[in-house]
Amino acid sequence: MPWAETAEERERARAEQPRIVRAPDGDLVAIVTPPAPGAPPAGLAAVHLTRPRSHRNRDWVRGARWLAARGFAACRFDYHGNGDSSGVNGFLDPSTPNQSDLMAILRTLRDSGIAERFVLTGSCFDARTALSAMLAEPDWVHGIAFVSAPVMSLDTMRELRNSRGKWEGVWQAMQNRDNWKRLADPELWRNVESRLRGLGRSSAEPGAPSQGPALDPNFVGAFEALARSTTRALFLYGEADQEFLTFQGALERLWPRLDARTRERLEVEIWPGSVHDGFNRMDRQKEIVERVLQWVLALHPAARAVEARS
Repeated sequence: MPWAETAEERERARAEQPRIVRAPDGDLVAIVTPPAPGAPPAGLAAVHLTRPRSHRNRDWVRGARWLAARGFAACRFDYHGNGDSSGVNGFLDPSTPNQSDLMAILRTLRDSGIAERFVLTGSCFDARTALSAMLAEPDWVHGIAFVSAPVMSLDTMRELRNSRGKWEGVWQAMQNRDNWKRLADPELWRNVESRLRGLGRSSAEPGAPSQGPALDPNFVGAFEALARSTTRALFLYGEADQEFLTFQGALERLWPRLDARTRERLEVEIWPGSVHDGFNRMDRQKEIVERVLQWVLALHPAARAVEARS
């Protein structure tokens, strides 16, 4: 992968600071990239959650420096039991995210005076970990980039794979990209709800509408905290992602409860093809990372001025 850091990004590389952060399950190794002194200050730190902390092809090494050159602080770190951090590496279940690791990092950044508020980015398990911060300290979180994460339990996902035909009507409706352009339109959600009512009936409760596969309660709790907050979020999925099939359950059941202002704050983008597996393709990987970085940059209070300088 061609490596073409600008002079400003190389200066941010020279300014980087390693940190050891004490956490309940082990000592975490983090790298903090301070914002460029001459850039308009964002007053935010971008914290990139990924394994290892450099991500594939060192995406978030360059991403951290790119944002720091534009006035953000940035931090990337290894979870306990991963990379250079201590502790025991276990199975990563999105239903039990590494909230304690993340909160230890955020607390250290705040105590060090690096930033008071944060923009969190993550894909799959890492996105669920980012969202879990809303259950701990929602006022600390300014934005979350939530990329192609399952929002149902692993057991429910297995059941979905085995019974996808039952939900084919809803699946086909949600495949239509024109629908995604109308996410703020209440008529879209009335249409979705009517489709759900037309699906199977529960044998235990004749006449009751089917509610579909259950959402993960941990996701629902964190999402509801997000909806109550002022935090912005980007939900990014690919049409071909298995994870997108689970996310449709959230769109069908959670989004209709949101008022128009909240829906505007919680952006949803559905791309053709795959996003979750797209990191295995260099071209798609670049598109995903660049989209996330541009979304984070737009949260800068002087975003237009910063873009004009770039």
